[in-house]
Amino acid sequence: MPTRRRRRRWPWVLLVLIALLAAVVVIPGLLALRTFNSIERIPVAEVLTPVAESSPGRNLLLVGTDSRAGIDADEENAGLILGGGTSGERSDTIMVLRIADDGSSSMLSLPRDLWLPINGGDPQRINTAIAQGPAAVINTIQTELGLPISGYAEVDLAGFIDLVDAIGGVTITIPHPAFDRASGLDLPVAGDVELDSTQALAWVRSRRYTEIIDGAEVTDPTSDLGRVKRQQQFLRALFEKVSSERNPLELNEMMSSVAGAIRIDDQTSMTDALELANRIRTGLPESVELPTRPTTVGSAAVLVLADGSEAVLAQFR
Repeated sequence: MPTRRRRRRWPWVLLVLIALLAAVVVIPGLLALRTFNSIERIPVAEVLTPVAESSPGRNLLLVGTDSRAGIDADEENAGLILGGGTSGERSDTIMVLRIADDGSSSMLSLPRDLWLPINGGDPQRINTAIAQGPAAVINTIQTELGLPISGYAEVDLAGFIDLVDAIGGVTITIPHPAFDRASGLDLPVAGDVELDSTQALAWVRSRRYTEIIDGAEVTDPTSDLGRVKRQQQFLRALFEKVSSERNPLELNEMMSSVAGAIRIDDQTSMTDALELANRIRTGLPESVELPTRPTTVGSAAVLVLADGSEAVLAQFR
């Protein structure tokens, strides 16, 4: 079977790494440092905002792309994952994680259809910024939304699959049976459901989420916004599972898998990561919704900032 190549990755893996670092006291220090140093770095330090300038806290930008690189054609649901290919790489998920000085944390998801000037150029959907590189994503968010970014991480589809496999699946709770033929999601029973890597990927990518309620098929009308909420639900479940693990051998295996499944900025050190871990180890990030409204630009259906968005963005400055 071909070896998966690791390029751009899915964003919540950084939170998993932080959770593992919070438990690093039970892993030999040199082993943890060696694992952390094995993480691939992205040269974006020049465009990041120094932490002191983003007081009273710091923002981490977590980006997941829809790159199919490394997806094995024999992978379950590979046809749905690979599809007909994409024209260039796009950001599938963009989240800003805010760590306050008091240790509290919050998480803001930016819809991929959000219409903004990209890297000082013409307006486009924000998910196209990654085609110009990570620095362009950072610059767009700092300039157009006024959010200082002091750290950056990426994960792609192959990295996401590897991560969920490594931790043995993630359990979520759903009120009704659900499916999405476009993403391959198939959850025929309500209640607590353990997602393997195939169904986890289908869950976080679902934009046509359909529930079976009283025998009728009810499709989520919010599309991408509903998708963002489901991604955050998954992230919290993932973070909670990793945070609860205390077996040093399991932690070491998880940490090694996570380290191989992400790329981070070239400014974050092991000390920085441990400090972040200590600040958020007591609780999961609070989810914050960015107010947007749908509109049409030419023939494109997009989202623009709505009333109340400025107050939300101010919480992350």
